[in-house]
This record gives sequence, structure tokens and C-alpha cells, in this order.
Amino acid sequence: MNQNRDDHGKSVDEAAEGLTRAPLIKRFGFLFLAVAVSTSLFYTNCDGGFKYDPNSGQLSSLGGDGTQPSGDLKVTTFSPAGMVVPEGQSFEGGVEYRLVATATGIETASLAWQLTENTGNCVMRNGSGPETRYLQCDRSGRVSVQTSATFSDGRQAVASVPRTTADLIADSCGASTADRVVFRIPAATGSSPWNSSSSPVLAFVGQTVRICNNDSRGHRLHTGGNPCPHQNNTMMNGQFYDCSISSTAGANATTGIVGGTYDHDIGTNAAFYVRVLSGQALYADATQSTTAQSCASCHNGLTNSTKRTRTFAQIKAAIAAVPEMAGYRTLLTDDEIRAIAYALR
Repeated sequence: MNQNRDDHGKSVDEAAEGLTRAPLIKRFGFLFLAVAVSTSLFYTNCDGGFKYDPNSGQLSSLGGDGTQPSGDLKVTTFSPAGMVVPEGQSFEGGVEYRLVATATGIETASLAWQLTENTGNCVMRNGSGPETRYLQCDRSGRVSVQTSATFSDGRQAVASVPRTTADLIADSCGASTADRVVFRIPAATGSSPWNSSSSPVLAFVGQTVRICNNDSRGHRLHTGGNPCPHQNNTMMNGQFYDCSISSTAGANATTGIVGGTYDHDIGTNAAFYVRVLSGQALYADATQSTTAQSCASCHNGLTNSTKRTRTFAQIKAAIAAVPEMAGYRTLLTDDEIRAIAYALR
């Protein structure tokens, strides 16, 4: 191998005027390490940035899966049954997925969510907290969900979840409407739960939950009469059962989740979680306000309410702006306001 020489023909070692390799490393190694560490701290690539290992001299990526571009911020995707959906797996059409952002200090961070790509006709809705979002698509294409976090110490991070999407499953179930909530038992559910307690189906008294079977095996809903009658026959792939919600009987007083609903043909391990709210009851409930007044106290009973046809957005805006409604601000959740708006229809 030829030695490197300068313009005067001297070798590099000669030009160093007899300096040994160790002093060279001692003199210049710190500078190289400082540059490398600076790169690790201030340069971020698409998959999570870089880090420098002074022992091996390697500059390596912090990420790699597209979900952790800065620090430890990442977004994990869950199926309706609460199972983690692996990276690269396509989103099924008509299935609602739960996305959860996690990071050190996420509890006090400010989060912003957006769809930076959406050819899958996807709709994103809020979850129970700022770190959670739900996503449902119904067209073959792509979607990319991005969350931006600003932490209390000033750090900022961005995480993105790109997915391919599939067309809405062709079945006779149809789509959700104002009076009907469509839930699809995902393919390959088998003997597993249909969904999880952290992502229950939300329904209001007066609505119908249409349960569609998109699995290859048969399923049957077991209830104790709540929140709807027990399903008599097993439904095979492509069939559905309409669960008509008539009351909140059997619902947990805190979570609203009805107990004792599961797959009758499999057993209690194959649970189905339904959260039921009554807009009618919430409208008349004086405990929903710190002033011990109900909606009915000022606006008449539900059947002759002066606020008939008010929408969720209108009710929420009024609670935020009208001084007399301030008592509702800390007690009524968004879902409960939606239930009241549904009852006022």
C-alpha cells in the first residue's frame, strides 16, 4: 500500500516531525469526539438521529422503525383487541385502531397530532387523553400520522407512523350513522377478545351497536340482558347482530363499561367491551355541575327543552363561554356532552 505524501513528497509520518501515533490521537482525538458528539446532539435523521460510540468509533442510528425520531418519543398502534399492530402491517378498512404516544415526561408535554398523508380516506378522533388518538380508514392507499411533542424542559420531538391502508371490508354491515355504531370483529380474532377495556365501543342510549363478524370463525354475543338482549344464534363470517342500547343497566358507575359481555361460543376470555352513556340521564343529573344544577334546571325537561337540536360543538362552546354554565367545565367529559347532544336530537 502506498503511503500518503504531502506536496513535497514527504510521508504523513515524516511531516508530523516525528510525532508518534499516540500523541496524534491525544491531540486530535478529542476534537473528533467533540464533533461526533455534537452531531449526535444536534443532527436528527428520519429514523431517530445518531449516536457516537467512543469505544468502537461507530456513528449509528438511534431509530430505524420510523416511530422514534427524537429522544424516546414513539407511537404504538393497537388493534381493537388491544394487541400491538407490528410496523409495516396494513390498516384494515373499517377497523378503528388506537395510537398511543409515549416518552419520558409525556405526562406534562404538549402534543399535537395531524395526518401528514391521507390517501386512505382516514378519520382521526380524540382519545381519553392528549396522548391517545383513534384512526379508521376505508380506502386503499396510505396514511401517515404525526405527533409533535414539546416537553416541559423545552425539548421538542416528532414521531411519525406511516401505514398502507385497505378498502372498506365488503360486507352487509354498512357504515356507522348517527343512530348506529358499527363494530367489526377483526379477522384472525379467533378465541381472543374482540376489543380491549382501554378501547371500548362507545354507544349512547337509543343507538344500536351493529356487530359485524369479519373473522373466519363464528361468534355470538353473550349478555345478561344488558346492554342489549343476548344473541340467540352464532353469526358466521359476513353476518351481523344489532345490539339495541336501551339503558345503562349493568354499566360501571365510573367507567360506563357494561359487565358480562363476551363471546358465548368461546367463553369469558373472549371479552367484548361496550361503554354506554345516557344523554337523557346526564341532561337531568344535577351532580354533573359544581352548582348542583342540571341542564333541565334552566332549559326545561328533555322533551320540551329550549335547547333541542343543539350540537356537541354548540354545547361545548356554551359551557366554555357562558358564566352560568361554568359549573360543568370540570365535570362533563366530551363523550358525555356528545351523549347529551344525541339525546337533544
